[in-house]
Amino acid sequence: MNSHINGPLKNISDTAFLVATYRAIESERPDALFKDPFASLLVGDHGRTIVNKMSGGKSQSWFLVARTSILDSWIIKLIENEKIDTVLNLAAGLDTRAYRLPLPTSLKWFDVDLPAILTHKENILKSFSPTCRFESIKLDLSDSIARSHFFKRVSQESKKTLVISEGFLMYLTPQQAANLATELSQYPSFQFWLAELLGPLQLKWIKLKWGKYFKAANAVMNFAPAEGPGFFIPYGWIPHSFKSSFLEAIKIGRAPWGANFLYLFTVFFPKSVVKKLNTAGIALLINAKK
Repeated sequence: MNSHINGPLKNISDTAFLVATYRAIESERPDALFKDPFASLLVGDHGRTIVNKMSGGKSQSWFLVARTSILDSWIIKLIENEKIDTVLNLAAGLDTRAYRLPLPTSLKWFDVDLPAILTHKENILKSFSPTCRFESIKLDLSDSIARSHFFKRVSQESKKTLVISEGFLMYLTPQQAANLATELSQYPSFQFWLAELLGPLQLKWIKLKWGKYFKAANAVMNFAPAEGPGFFIPYGWIPHSFKSSFLEAIKIGRAPWGANFLYLFTVFFPKSVVKKLNTAGIALLINAKK
Protein backbone atom coordinates (compact mmCIF):
# COMPACT_ATOMS: atom_id res chain seq x y z
CA MET A 1 0.00 0.00 0.00
CA ASN A 2 1.42 3.38 -0.99
CA SER A 3 0.46 5.45 2.04
CA HIS A 4 1.99 8.64 0.64
CA ILE A 5 -0.69 8.85 -2.03
CA ASN A 6 -3.48 11.19 -0.93
CA GLY A 7 -5.97 10.30 -3.67
CA PRO A 8 -8.89 7.88 -3.25
CA LEU A 9 -7.08 5.08 -5.11
CA LYS A 10 -3.86 3.79 -3.55
CA ASN A 11 -3.12 0.95 -5.99
CA ILE A 12 -4.73 -0.96 -8.83
CA SER A 13 -6.51 -3.32 -6.42
CA ASP A 14 -8.48 -0.34 -5.12
CA THR A 15 -10.26 -0.25 -8.47
CA ALA A 16 -11.82 -3.57 -7.43
CA PHE A 17 -13.16 -1.90 -4.28
CA LEU A 18 -14.55 0.94 -6.40
CA VAL A 19 -16.41 -1.46 -8.70
CA ALA A 20 -17.72 -3.66 -5.87
CA THR A 21 -18.98 -0.58 -4.01
CA TYR A 22 -21.10 0.32 -7.02
CA ARG A 23 -22.53 -3.21 -6.95
CA ALA A 24 -23.28 -2.77 -3.26
CA ILE A 25 -25.03 0.56 -3.89
CA GLU A 26 -27.18 -0.97 -6.65
CA SER A 27 -28.00 -3.99 -4.49
CA GLU A 28 -29.35 -1.71 -1.76
CA ARG A 29 -31.89 -0.06 -4.07
CA PRO A 30 -35.51 -1.21 -3.70
CA ASP A 31 -35.61 -1.61 -7.49
CA ALA A 32 -32.18 -3.26 -7.74
CA LEU A 33 -31.46 -4.87 -11.10
CA PHE A 34 -29.28 -7.48 -9.44
CA LYS A 35 -28.45 -8.50 -5.90
CA ASP A 36 -24.88 -8.92 -4.75
CA PRO A 37 -25.25 -9.68 -1.03
CA PHE A 38 -21.48 -9.99 -0.64
CA ALA A 39 -20.37 -6.66 -2.15
CA SER A 40 -20.99 -4.58 0.97
CA LEU A 41 -19.14 -7.09 3.13
CA LEU A 42 -16.16 -7.06 0.80
CA VAL A 43 -15.74 -3.30 0.45
CA GLY A 44 -16.59 -2.19 3.99
CA ASP A 45 -15.84 1.44 4.80
CA HIS A 46 -12.83 1.43 2.49
CA GLY A 47 -14.91 1.09 -0.67
CA ARG A 48 -17.45 3.70 0.41
CA THR A 49 -14.62 6.13 1.16
CA ILE A 50 -13.17 5.64 -2.31
CA VAL A 51 -16.49 6.40 -4.00
CA ASN A 52 -17.10 9.44 -1.81
CA LYS A 53 -13.66 10.87 -2.62
CA MET A 54 -13.94 10.37 -6.38
CA SER A 55 -15.14 13.46 -8.23
CA GLY A 56 -18.82 12.80 -8.91
CA GLY A 57 -18.23 9.25 -7.73
CA LYS A 58 -21.75 8.33 -6.72
CA SER A 59 -23.25 9.53 -10.00
CA GLN A 60 -21.02 7.29 -12.08
CA SER A 61 -22.48 3.98 -10.93
CA TRP A 62 -24.64 3.65 -14.06
CA PHE A 63 -21.77 2.44 -16.24
CA LEU A 64 -20.75 -0.32 -13.84
CA VAL A 65 -24.36 -1.34 -13.25
CA ALA A 66 -24.91 -1.63 -17.01
CA ARG A 67 -21.86 -3.80 -17.58
CA THR A 68 -22.77 -6.02 -14.61
CA SER A 69 -26.27 -6.45 -16.01
CA ILE A 70 -24.94 -7.34 -19.47
CA LEU A 71 -22.39 -9.82 -18.17
CA ASP A 72 -24.69 -11.54 -15.66
CA SER A 73 -27.25 -12.25 -18.36
CA TRP A 74 -24.74 -13.30 -21.01
CA ILE A 75 -22.78 -15.58 -18.67
CA ILE A 76 -25.88 -17.49 -17.60
CA LYS A 77 -27.12 -17.86 -21.19
CA LEU A 78 -23.77 -19.00 -22.56
CA ILE A 79 -23.24 -21.55 -19.80
CA GLU A 80 -26.71 -22.99 -20.41
CA ASN A 81 -26.89 -22.79 -24.21
CA GLU A 82 -23.30 -23.71 -25.03
CA LYS A 83 -22.80 -26.27 -22.25
CA ILE A 84 -19.80 -24.41 -20.83
CA ASP A 85 -17.93 -26.54 -18.29
CA THR A 86 -15.30 -23.99 -17.20
CA VAL A 87 -15.18 -20.23 -16.59
CA LEU A 88 -11.86 -18.40 -16.57
CA ASN A 89 -12.42 -15.05 -14.85
CA LEU A 90 -9.34 -12.88 -15.49
CA ALA A 91 -8.49 -10.05 -13.08
CA ALA A 92 -11.53 -11.08 -11.06
CA GLY A 93 -11.01 -8.60 -8.23
CA LEU A 94 -13.96 -8.69 -5.83
CA ASP A 95 -16.34 -10.33 -8.32
CA THR A 96 -18.74 -12.73 -6.59
CA ARG A 97 -20.56 -14.35 -9.50
CA ALA A 98 -19.35 -17.80 -8.44
CA TYR A 99 -21.28 -17.21 -5.20
CA ARG A 100 -24.34 -15.25 -6.31
CA LEU A 101 -25.33 -16.56 -9.76
CA PRO A 102 -27.43 -19.73 -10.24
CA LEU A 103 -24.66 -21.83 -11.76
CA PRO A 104 -24.48 -25.59 -12.41
CA THR A 105 -22.82 -27.34 -9.48
CA SER A 106 -20.57 -29.17 -11.94
CA LEU A 107 -19.21 -25.95 -13.44
CA LYS A 108 -15.54 -25.15 -12.73
CA TRP A 109 -14.95 -21.46 -12.05
CA PHE A 110 -11.50 -19.89 -11.71
CA ASP A 111 -11.06 -16.40 -10.28
CA VAL A 112 -7.60 -15.15 -11.25
CA ASP A 113 -5.98 -12.06 -9.75
CA LEU A 114 -3.21 -10.72 -7.52
CA PRO A 115 -2.72 -12.53 -4.19
CA ALA A 116 -3.68 -9.61 -1.91
CA ILE A 117 -7.12 -8.96 -3.40
CA LEU A 118 -8.04 -12.65 -3.60
CA THR A 119 -6.81 -13.32 -0.06
CA HIS A 120 -9.04 -10.48 1.16
CA LYS A 121 -12.00 -12.00 -0.69
CA GLU A 122 -11.29 -15.46 0.71
CA ASN A 123 -11.16 -14.15 4.27
CA ILE A 124 -14.43 -12.25 3.98
CA LEU A 125 -16.32 -15.05 2.21
CA LYS A 126 -14.93 -17.99 4.16
CA SER A 127 -18.31 -18.64 5.81
CA PHE A 128 -20.11 -18.78 2.46
CA SER A 129 -20.20 -21.47 -0.20
CA PRO A 130 -19.91 -20.91 -3.96
CA THR A 131 -22.66 -22.30 -6.18
CA CYS A 132 -20.17 -24.23 -8.34
CA ARG A 133 -16.69 -25.78 -8.21
CA PHE A 134 -14.71 -22.67 -7.41
CA GLU A 135 -10.96 -22.12 -7.26
CA SER A 136 -9.09 -18.93 -6.42
CA ILE A 137 -5.88 -18.56 -8.46
CA LYS A 138 -3.42 -16.06 -7.02
CA LEU A 139 -1.46 -15.04 -10.06
CA ASP A 140 0.01 -11.89 -11.55
CA LEU A 141 -1.33 -11.99 -15.10
CA SER A 142 1.63 -9.92 -16.28
CA ASP A 143 3.86 -12.91 -15.45
CA SER A 144 3.77 -14.55 -18.88
CA ILE A 145 5.43 -17.79 -17.77
CA ALA A 146 3.12 -18.42 -14.80
CA ARG A 147 0.15 -17.34 -16.90
CA SER A 148 1.07 -19.77 -19.66
CA HIS A 149 1.41 -22.69 -17.25
CA PHE A 150 -1.98 -21.95 -15.74
CA PHE A 151 -3.75 -21.54 -19.09
CA LYS A 152 -2.28 -24.85 -20.24
CA ARG A 153 -3.57 -26.57 -17.12
CA VAL A 154 -7.09 -25.19 -17.59
CA SER A 155 -7.13 -26.12 -21.28
CA GLN A 156 -6.22 -29.71 -20.43
CA GLU A 157 -8.96 -29.99 -17.83
CA SER A 158 -11.79 -28.40 -19.81
CA LYS A 159 -13.74 -29.03 -23.00
CA LYS A 160 -15.56 -25.69 -23.28
CA THR A 161 -14.17 -22.68 -21.49
CA LEU A 162 -15.69 -19.21 -21.26
CA VAL A 163 -13.12 -16.48 -20.66
CA ILE A 164 -14.25 -13.28 -18.92
CA SER A 165 -12.25 -10.06 -18.79
CA GLU A 166 -14.21 -7.37 -16.98
CA GLY A 167 -12.38 -4.18 -16.02
CA PHE A 168 -9.06 -5.60 -17.19
CA LEU A 169 -8.14 -5.01 -20.82
CA MET A 170 -8.23 -1.22 -20.56
CA TYR A 171 -5.20 -1.32 -18.27
CA LEU A 172 -3.11 -3.11 -20.91
CA THR A 173 -1.21 -1.62 -23.80
CA PRO A 174 -2.45 -2.60 -27.28
CA GLN A 175 0.52 -4.93 -27.61
CA GLN A 176 -0.19 -6.60 -24.28
CA ALA A 177 -3.84 -7.05 -25.27
CA ALA A 178 -2.74 -8.58 -28.60
CA ASN A 179 -0.34 -10.93 -26.82
CA LEU A 180 -3.03 -12.07 -24.40
CA ALA A 181 -5.55 -12.63 -27.19
CA THR A 182 -3.00 -14.64 -29.20
CA GLU A 183 -2.15 -16.80 -26.20
CA LEU A 184 -5.78 -17.49 -25.30
CA SER A 185 -6.65 -18.39 -28.90
CA GLN A 186 -3.99 -21.11 -28.95
CA TYR A 187 -6.22 -23.30 -26.80
CA PRO A 188 -9.20 -24.69 -28.78
CA SER A 189 -11.10 -25.39 -25.56
CA PHE A 190 -11.13 -21.66 -24.82
CA GLN A 191 -14.11 -21.24 -27.12
CA PHE A 192 -15.81 -18.04 -25.94
CA TRP A 193 -14.57 -14.75 -24.56
CA LEU A 194 -16.66 -12.00 -22.98
CA ALA A 195 -14.36 -8.99 -23.17
CA GLU A 196 -15.17 -5.56 -21.80
CA LEU A 197 -13.91 -2.79 -24.08
CA LEU A 198 -13.64 0.96 -23.87
CA GLY A 199 -13.80 3.16 -26.94
CA PRO A 200 -11.48 6.13 -27.56
CA LEU A 201 -14.21 8.61 -26.61
CA GLN A 202 -14.91 6.92 -23.29
CA LEU A 203 -11.20 6.62 -22.52
CA LYS A 204 -10.71 10.35 -23.08
CA TRP A 205 -13.65 11.12 -20.79
CA ILE A 206 -12.33 8.86 -18.01
CA LYS A 207 -8.85 10.37 -18.25
CA LEU A 208 -10.28 13.87 -18.16
CA LYS A 209 -12.48 13.20 -15.13
CA TRP A 210 -10.54 10.62 -13.13
CA GLY A 211 -7.18 10.27 -14.87
CA LYS A 212 -5.21 11.79 -11.98
CA TYR A 213 -6.68 9.25 -9.55
CA PHE A 214 -5.80 6.23 -11.69
CA LYS A 215 -2.35 7.59 -12.50
CA ALA A 216 -1.54 8.10 -8.81
CA ALA A 217 -2.49 4.48 -8.17
CA ASN A 218 -0.35 3.24 -11.09
CA ALA A 219 -3.53 2.08 -12.84
CA VAL A 220 -3.33 3.99 -16.11
CA MET A 221 -5.82 3.04 -18.82
CA ASN A 222 -4.33 2.60 -22.28
CA PHE A 223 -6.41 0.20 -24.35
CA ALA A 224 -9.45 1.49 -26.22
CA PRO A 225 -9.31 0.16 -29.79
CA ALA A 226 -10.98 2.38 -32.38
CA GLU A 227 -11.90 -0.75 -34.36
CA GLY A 228 -13.71 -2.23 -31.34
CA PRO A 229 -14.03 -6.03 -31.28
CA GLY A 230 -12.44 -6.12 -34.73
CA PHE A 231 -9.12 -5.52 -33.00
CA PHE A 232 -9.01 -9.19 -32.02
CA ILE A 233 -9.47 -10.70 -35.49
CA PRO A 234 -5.74 -10.91 -36.34
CA TYR A 235 -5.12 -12.61 -33.00
CA GLY A 236 -7.45 -15.58 -33.45
CA TRP A 237 -10.84 -14.29 -32.31
CA ILE A 238 -14.02 -13.75 -34.33
CA PRO A 239 -16.37 -10.99 -33.09
CA HIS A 240 -19.84 -12.47 -32.68
CA SER A 241 -21.84 -9.67 -31.07
CA PHE A 242 -21.47 -6.54 -28.98
CA LYS A 243 -23.62 -4.90 -26.31
CA SER A 244 -23.17 -1.20 -25.63
CA SER A 245 -23.04 -0.15 -21.97
CA PHE A 246 -24.63 3.19 -22.92
CA LEU A 247 -27.61 1.55 -24.63
CA GLU A 248 -27.95 -1.02 -21.85
CA ALA A 249 -28.02 1.74 -19.23
CA ILE A 250 -30.89 3.42 -21.09
CA LYS A 251 -32.72 0.10 -21.45
CA ILE A 252 -32.49 -0.76 -17.75
CA GLY A 253 -33.21 2.76 -16.51
CA ARG A 254 -29.78 3.58 -15.14
CA ALA A 255 -28.53 6.04 -17.75
CA PRO A 256 -27.35 9.47 -16.54
CA TRP A 257 -29.65 12.47 -16.79
CA GLY A 258 -30.17 13.58 -20.38
CA ALA A 259 -29.01 10.31 -21.94
CA ASN A 260 -32.50 9.38 -23.12
CA PHE A 261 -32.88 12.69 -24.93
CA LEU A 262 -29.41 12.36 -26.41
CA TYR A 263 -30.30 8.91 -27.71
CA LEU A 264 -33.51 10.19 -29.32
CA PHE A 265 -31.53 12.82 -31.22
CA THR A 266 -28.92 10.34 -32.46
CA VAL A 267 -31.12 9.72 -35.51
CA PHE A 268 -29.89 13.10 -36.70
CA PHE A 269 -26.22 12.39 -35.93
CA PRO A 270 -23.70 11.06 -38.47
CA LYS A 271 -23.23 7.29 -38.12
CA SER A 272 -19.61 7.83 -37.15
CA VAL A 273 -20.70 9.88 -34.12
CA VAL A 274 -23.30 7.31 -33.05
CA LYS A 275 -20.69 4.57 -33.32
CA LYS A 276 -18.33 6.48 -31.02
CA LEU A 277 -21.06 6.77 -28.40
CA ASN A 278 -21.55 2.99 -28.39
CA THR A 279 -17.99 1.67 -28.48
CA ALA A 280 -17.83 0.93 -24.74
CA GLY A 281 -19.43 -2.33 -23.74
CA ILE A 282 -19.08 -6.11 -23.79
CA ALA A 283 -17.95 -8.07 -26.84
CA LEU A 284 -18.63 -11.75 -27.34
CA LEU A 285 -15.67 -13.24 -29.19
CA ILE A 286 -15.41 -16.78 -30.56
CA ASN A 287 -12.15 -18.66 -30.93
CA ALA A 288 -11.34 -19.13 -34.61
CA LYS A 289 -10.10 -22.63 -33.72
CA LYS A 290 -13.54 -23.57 -32.33
